[in-house]
Amino acid sequence: MIDERTLHRLGGIASVLQLRATGATSDELTAAVRTGRLRRLRRGVYALPEAPTAAVTAVLARGRLSCVSAARTYGLWAGPDPRLHLQFSGHARAGPVESPHVRHWLPTERSAEVWRVTLADCLRSVARCADEETAVAVFDTALTAGLVTLRVLRAVLSGQPVNVRRRWMLARPGSDSGVESIVRQRLQARGHVVEQQVHVDGVGRVDMRLAARGSPRLRVSAAQVTEDWTAVLDILDRILTRSAHSANSQDRRDQLGAPPCFIH
Repeated sequence: MIDERTLHRLGGIASVLQLRATGATSDELTAAVRTGRLRRLRRGVYALPEAPTAAVTAVLARGRLSCVSAARTYGLWAGPDPRLHLQFSGHARAGPVESPHVRHWLPTERSAEVWRVTLADCLRSVARCADEETAVAVFDTALTAGLVTLRVLRAVLSGQPVNVRRRWMLARPGSDSGVESIVRQRLQARGHVVEQQVHVDGVGRVDMRLAARGSPRLRVSAAQVTEDWTAVLDILDRILTRSAHSANSQDRRDQLGAPPCFIH
């Protein structure tokens, strides 16, 4: 009998060995393909009809999803790169891929899933291939989701080139999305002290808090961050400057300290 629960657990695609281990016979697999219950993607690999397109493309190419393409399937930030990132083994003959793609050939560890690399190899490939801001955003979302810890991340990247290894030091938990991570990185690069996911009396939970005078709040969208960051900085600078001038006119408030600027 074909155990569809196993197929779903493996992401909708499984090898014939995995299916036989759950009790499926060759005749049952042949019948399932004939009736449309399964698709035979290539020799020894079967998929549910609703298996994700990117995963199917990877298997047809005799590869696995890697880098930001794999990160997306793990629920992590994947950045703006629309290309499919595929991992191939050193001895494999890669199949054709019609869509724009990037091929990765470095050695990887064994994966239980035939269509994507392990989480560890996903993070390694992101660290090697993606720009620093994207890589750190992937790490941040993995940390916030509880998929890794900083200690594990450091171990995962050990043995990589120095410029790759150092990227784990820039990561930290607290970003619910890649966009939040990007904002955090960019503000810290400008010298701001940033706190994330803090509760503020009278406001509620805010994504991040900056040291600033007054109690200004700024709400920015993902599109503003990715497409018009200069305008966001202009607005933020005006808010911070105005708050500083307002607070400086009140000596008593200066003595009591500086309430923060909140970003949603």
